[in-house]
Amino acid sequence: MIRILSTTVPAVLEESGRFGGAASFVAPEDLIAAHARRGSHGNRTLAGRVALRLLLAHALGEAPARARDIPVERTCERCGAPHGRPRAPGVSLSGSTSEDQVLVAVAAQEVQVGVDVQALPTRLWPGFDAAVLHPRERTPRQAAGLPSAIAVWTRKEALLKAAGVGLQINPSRIPLESRSETGTTWWSTARDAPEETRGLHVRDLPGAVPRAVAASAIVPVHDIDLASVLSAR
Repeated sequence: MIRILSTTVPAVLEESGRFGGAASFVAPEDLIAAHARRGSHGNRTLAGRVALRLLLAHALGEAPARARDIPVERTCERCGAPHGRPRAPGVSLSGSTSEDQVLVAVAAQEVQVGVDVQALPTRLWPGFDAAVLHPRERTPRQAAGLPSAIAVWTRKEALLKAAGVGLQINPSRIPLESRSETGTTWWSTARDAPEETRGLHVRDLPGAVPRAVAASAIVPVHDIDLASVLSAR
């Protein structure tokens, strides 16, 4: 099972304020990362880390007050700086923020997980098709609107996070093939996708903006709200 928490920056900061403030739920390194960014960027970083730690504590059966003490490693595997994907013993983690949107996920260790959320831009950026769409995906998208195009971007970002490679692989190299499992549409990477992404699957999540969750197996996705992860056990 994959546990998902989808919320907003204001909601995280406001609700955590009722329980001692956002700083009560994060480790010192999380505060350092948030303070290194200015204004809304800092708030977004802090909210994302609070949400991930609260969901992680919930998944582990720990009280919210224990969230700050759970070890979460973010060392970059390429350069050693503390900006890599989050990792914690016994689980798979992923998080994404965009403008005021926050999306985090916790799964069992054997399930590689990745999530992405994208606030809708006013228009697609120049070169979007070449950067994001595989050649087999470009013609069918001609009549698609902005939300549909950004939804493709979130699926591929989530896949690349699940693969653990991020944008080291160009999203346009990944062709997706749709499939239906128990009434839910998932997309799977085609056989000619880059080796690192083969065997991964991705599905959209409901919401006002495009959201996606990717995993190394098609498993149930369970939504958990902010009130639930903040409630004491």
